[in-house]
Amino acid sequence: KYATLRTVACGGARHEFECYIAVLNVEGIRAGLYHYLPMTHEMEFLSESPQLSQRVGTVLAGQVWCGEAGAVFFYSVVPYRAEWRYGASAHRVALIDAGHITQNLYVACSALRLGTCAVAALDTDACDNLFGLDGQEEFIFYAAALGNISERDKDKEDGFYSFLKDEE
Repeated sequence: KYATLRTVACGGARHEFECYIAVLNVEGIRAGLYHYLPMTHEMEFLSESPQLSQRVGTVLAGQVWCGEAGAVFFYSVVPYRAEWRYGASAHRVALIDAGHITQNLYVACSALRLGTCAVAALDTDACDNLFGLDGQEEFIFYAAALGNISERDKDKEDGFYSFLKDEE
């Protein structure tokens, strides 16, 4: 049977998710499309993509600000990995696991003093097409843009979280 151990909690160690990355502007990494390989902790280069920043904004429901991120993580699901074990409950387990993965990204970004924003508004077919997924056995369902918080937005960001300082 197939099971892997990773840094993210997952029902039955099924790890029904894959992570694809659109690297837009990250120092030391060639811009393009990647697939994360968790067993070796590597990024597999898939391809360059003309006008990648614009395409990312388009596939994420016209949210052009996502194309300004350093990178955008796209999460896909391979439903069968959980369905064979959990049957009708597999989709509930997958929703819980999606929360675990996204929370880990937020924690990692916070530790690195990066900003991140999960994005559920996306064109699934366009996202699948971007990464060459079939849309049936595996499909994109979620994304998260991440990168440095720009100086022009620093005051807004600090203001948004000022309620935390008020509670101290």
